[in-house]
Amino acid sequence: MVAPVALFLHGLKRGLWDIALFVIITSVIMFYPGDALISASYDSDFKVRLILSFLTVTFLSSFYEYSREKSFDDAVKISKEFERLAKYDPLTKLSNRRDAMDKIQHEYNRMKRNDEPLSIMLADIDHFKEINDEYGHDAGDYVLMSLAGFFKNQCRSQDIVARWGGEEFLFILPQTDIEQAQHFANKLLEKVRWHRVIYNRADISCTLSFGISHLHKDTSIEQSLREADIALYQAKNAGRDQVRIAQ
Repeated sequence: MVAPVALFLHGLKRGLWDIALFVIITSVIMFYPGDALISASYDSDFKVRLILSFLTVTFLSSFYEYSREKSFDDAVKISKEFERLAKYDPLTKLSNRRDAMDKIQHEYNRMKRNDEPLSIMLADIDHFKEINDEYGHDAGDYVLMSLAGFFKNQCRSQDIVARWGGEEFLFILPQTDIEQAQHFANKLLEKVRWHRVIYNRADISCTLSFGISHLHKDTSIEQSLREADIALYQAKNAGRDQVRIAQ
């Protein structure tokens, strides 16, 4: 029972070290000259068979423990992969809508506890359908990936950017009031105008429209998202490539 118990309690690596120490001690006791350390005498063949039998059990137990650990590690990897797929957009590698809602809730709760400002921004790529029609859907996907990387580089470490759906992105800006959010959106507008996407020798440019909302303790997340969405459509209807703040 020493081998399976040691491997079960301490794992494969530590268990094998324990077993090796046990074999060394046992061999010294059994093969000590004159059998001085044991009360009964056994012939050498019996002692060798006993050690070999124990090593056989150790090998089988080690193989079982290795298989068990590998199965567990594979299960953990699969679980993490499913979690990643459930939370992140496969194209842009940004948080998806579901994960973004969880993060908004987390920041909303923290805002209520610490009485800190919290703003959200919805951004939409202007005339994205025309990009798909002129350059193809693969080019449109490449534009989304390029902008996703660009947004992450422009955001602070505490900021969160997510793919909200289609060509829309959501920015969650903790510790940011409405004026600071507007300044950040205008900075992004200016930089995106100069941001070029090269795909199959095609030079693709685009602009953004922004709708901004500020979260308060007495307003719900859903209400603030609706207000940001309304502000975004106001920016689109006013000619695009601009920022609108929820009233």
